[in-house]
Amino acid sequence: MKILSIGYALPSKKVGNEELIREILDKNSGHLTGEEKEVFEARIRKFFKMSGTDTRYHRNNGERALDFAVQAGKDAIRKAGVKPEDVDLLIYAGVGRGWVEPATANLFQSELGLTSATCFDVLDACASWIRSLSIARSFLAQKLYKMVMVLNCEFNFREYANFDIKDSRDLENSFSAFTIGEAATATILTASEQDDSEFSFKTWGEKHSLCKIALPNSQDFSPNGESLKPYSFFTAPAELLSFTIRKLVAHVKEYAPVAEKVHDIIIGHAVSVSSTSKVVQLLGLDQQRVFETHNRFGNTVSASLPLALAVAEDEGALKRGMRVLLLMGSAGVTTAYASFEY
Repeated sequence: MKILSIGYALPSKKVGNEELIREILDKNSGHLTGEEKEVFEARIRKFFKMSGTDTRYHRNNGERALDFAVQAGKDAIRKAGVKPEDVDLLIYAGVGRGWVEPATANLFQSELGLTSATCFDVLDACASWIRSLSIARSFLAQKLYKMVMVLNCEFNFREYANFDIKDSRDLENSFSAFTIGEAATATILTASEQDDSEFSFKTWGEKHSLCKIALPNSQDFSPNGESLKPYSFFTAPAELLSFTIRKLVAHVKEYAPVAEKVHDIIIGHAVSVSSTSKVVQLLGLDQQRVFETHNRFGNTVSASLPLALAVAEDEGALKRGMRVLLLMGSAGVTTAYASFEY
């Protein structure tokens, strides 16, 4: 597997924490007394300090998710020096979408003019892109396809953020949405003669309730009959993060050759500034090799890994021939890693 190019596109509105804090407080002023408002604001600021989020990009008035995904796809095609018709498989990866069916990939197969490509979606929360990369690698190795594009369009903030916060518990369960940044990425892959890339995935499905965006009929699918607010981003962040970090570290350690390899750059899913560093520390790896993006882009869901790769390349931190280690902890709970030469 060889990554030919990664294109990306960001919306134009750069949003700092203060802007979001003001909006959260304004929208909940009706049920907060003066003292409650101070306590509420202090908790929000504490959560932002813990996450390490400084800025993120959101759509400005008149901007559409569709346009950014098309921009990212065209950017990747240009960088790869190929034609749209050279792509024979399109995988749309991630949470952001405008409908449940048909596959969102169909939209972008049409909009990008990928006339030779068949397509489908992969939905595995924040792990969608790395899962898609592994699927593409397998297809390329079998020579079922010659060139694959993995596209995501993670524009989810206004759609799923819960601004109607009743109490401290509600704030904790809703806060993660306020670290979300928006981005689209497109990755073009082809087969390589010598492929020493490694992928591994593990899932703890019993923890599915720790992070969800529920549909109106979610109660019908809930083993304990729980009812969540439809189309609202719900998390239990403390339990989710501690469980996922513990399992991801154990997962990587099981595969000693990967942990022992020298990687030139290490990129983790940017759920917070400290999460990747914590995993790297527990694995005994070199902190100096970590490329961090959360503080400036927030959590861009399934776009976080490809966005970091593209930005690292733009800034000279990633060069051809370097060994890359990707680390992923995702809702589900799914843990994953990938090791490959860029």
